Amino acid sequence: MKKLFKVILYFFLGLLGLIIALLIFLDVYYSVLEKRYNRKNDKIEARSVIPPVTANTAANNDNAVLLNLIPVPKKAALSAGHFFLWKSLRFSVIDSLKTSVADYLKMIPGVKPEFSKLGNIQFRYNSELPRQGYYLDIKTDRITVTYSDLQGLYYAIVSLKVLNRNYDGNIPCVYIEDSPDLEVRGVMLDISRNKVPTRETLLNLTQLLADLKYNHLELYVEGFSFAYPSFRKLWEGSETPITGEEIRELDTFCKAHFIDLVGNQNSLGHMTAWLATDQYKDLAECPKGYKLMGLINMKSTMNLADPASIELISKMTDDLLPNFSSPNFNINLDEPFELGKGKSKELCKQKGEGQVYLDYALKLHDMMTKRNKKIMMWADIVLRHPELLSSIPKDITLLDWGYESTYPYARHCKTLQSSGLDYMVCPGTNSWTSIAGRTDNMLATIDSASTNGVKYGAKGLLLTDWGDMGHWQYLPVSYAGYTAAAAMSWNSRSLNETELSRFLSSFVFRDKNAVMGDLVLNLGRYYRYEEFPMLNMTTTMVSLQFGLRDRLMINAIVGKVIGGIQNLMKDLAPEAVETFIKSYESRHHLDYEGLRKFIDSKEELLKKSRPGTTDSLLIKDEYFNAMRLIRLGSGLQNYINNRGILTIEEEKSQLKILKDLGIRYLEENKRLWLLRNKPGGYSISIASLEDLMKQIDNRILLLDKPALTRGFSRFMERISTAGASLYLGSGY
Repeated sequence: MKKLFKVILYFFLGLLGLIIALLIFLDVYYSVLEKRYNRKNDKIEARSVIPPVTANTAANNDNAVLLNLIPVPKKAALSAGHFFLWKSLRFSVIDSLKTSVADYLKMIPGVKPEFSKLGNIQFRYNSELPRQGYYLDIKTDRITVTYSDLQGLYYAIVSLKVLNRNYDGNIPCVYIEDSPDLEVRGVMLDISRNKVPTRETLLNLTQLLADLKYNHLELYVEGFSFAYPSFRKLWEGSETPITGEEIRELDTFCKAHFIDLVGNQNSLGHMTAWLATDQYKDLAECPKGYKLMGLINMKSTMNLADPASIELISKMTDDLLPNFSSPNFNINLDEPFELGKGKSKELCKQKGEGQVYLDYALKLHDMMTKRNKKIMMWADIVLRHPELLSSIPKDITLLDWGYESTYPYARHCKTLQSSGLDYMVCPGTNSWTSIAGRTDNMLATIDSASTNGVKYGAKGLLLTDWGDMGHWQYLPVSYAGYTAAAAMSWNSRSLNETELSRFLSSFVFRDKNAVMGDLVLNLGRYYRYEEFPMLNMTTTMVSLQFGLRDRLMINAIVGKVIGGIQNLMKDLAPEAVETFIKSYESRHHLDYEGLRKFIDSKEELLKKSRPGTTDSLLIKDEYFNAMRLIRLGSGLQNYINNRGILTIEEEKSQLKILKDLGIRYLEENKRLWLLRNKPGGYSISIASLEDLMKQIDNRILLLDKPALTRGFSRFMERISTAGASLYLGSGY
């Protein structure tokens, strides 16, 4: 018995010794990491002063620039005088178009159109004009509109509506010849990451898009953002999805404004919500999950080798499709991260991952053909496997998405043009995961997409507006992107001719003090004060997702993410990855004081604005709260970077400031959210921020504890950070 006791004692003493040795090792390793981090940090230069932002200036078409109209016309010749748009406007047109023209003219606020053969606005048909094109000749006593199709006639009146608003009814005399560079000019709005807009929000947004001459709209659906009648038990009581009735109303509204409302439903990847249910969990490619970039455990991709996957998509589609009159349907099929890494692993080894993917896409193509729909799908997988292009049916439209200015649109457009397939270029608003946008990158990416799309025969441009990480951006943050893409998809050479700030102030926000344009564009440049330009997001946004963590832990996570980005994008957009790595390696210190003063100046500018839209007060409150969130995120970064040199009182003071910002933001955010969106998804959206508030509370409580308790807590934090860094790698 004594021998057994000794054996057990020695075992536990040995185990204790190993644990102590491991703790000592991890603590020493933390010190090594800290020294390495500090050496790197000491070499980082302070960020230089940000140069002042200047407005775009005219490149060649001076008259078009002087005219406050977006999209910028291909040709515009100003002359002396003005046309005053009377409330009672007489128009002359062929009898068959009387009703249509009267309805279009009613879009102009305050105008009561009246048909008259001697009208002061006359409509003339000319078959030689390009599709969707028009001539608009405005003189002091009359307006002449020339058109070849009804859509071009409509766009001429839209131009008249915009000019009337921007010039307060005194429209300058001008002769315009105009038509779009790209046949399809669309927006895809994400309604599936927590935030489902209300009926009123969607109708108001669609009106803005119509005024910007868009003719294509998609509402991105994954999970239960649509009220699938056949799956009511899966969403009822927990979600507030868009309904079929709301879609049908929107579809009718879109048709009246020459917008094709296209059904959209993910059909392979991004199926997390479905695969999380007991009913469909067995359809997951990786039932136990897959760690994306070694960090994010996910079950998002269906097993495409299982016929039940197609059966599910077929049933979902039959629920969704009847609400759309469009002949087109977007099946997505992007980012099937787990493909070939689970149940389909052997099949992918036998046939090749690309071929297995294509076989599934062709099944969906057959399914949609039987339903008289032409499909659209993202191009990321086929661009990784260009040998598949020759096997893709010619009635499929490929969608090439890329959201960074260095994305290789030129190379991809050449490849897609040579395939003979219809394709669209798909840049983004850059509003998601950025809080206030990334203006410079947004403009450069849209310019690259539209320029190369036109050069290499793209069918159109689809501007994406995603909602990753909780959809924290307020809707007006995307308005600058909507306007820029409208301008450049219509006139691809107009970037340097587009006075975006002026137009945003006068038309989009109707700001009597003309400051909102500068405000929204410049606020979207706050990321210049950060350490480096992050791909697809800002580091301020990232910090809010990480919460209160040791700076070495964050460094290790960022390093792991960067490695993951390299692996994910190296074969699709190596240029973008290379530029990102270089920017990270030449990063600067966060200019917290500069950013704080920058936000101060934007808040003062916002106070001076006088938007004249029906939601003007809401817009101002949204921007005030967005700036509050930027303060919270940057303040959190600053606190984490400097926590080691703060006194207890200094640390408590900074934490209390962050807590106050967070509470005020969350209180206001809920009010603002419900004014534009349905309530479902809100609690999930702000979960990480609420967790941050709890972390701050716990930290403040810890600072009031005895020194021994604080010291032990710090020791355990060092140990966990060192352990995590070993697992993740010590940072890029």
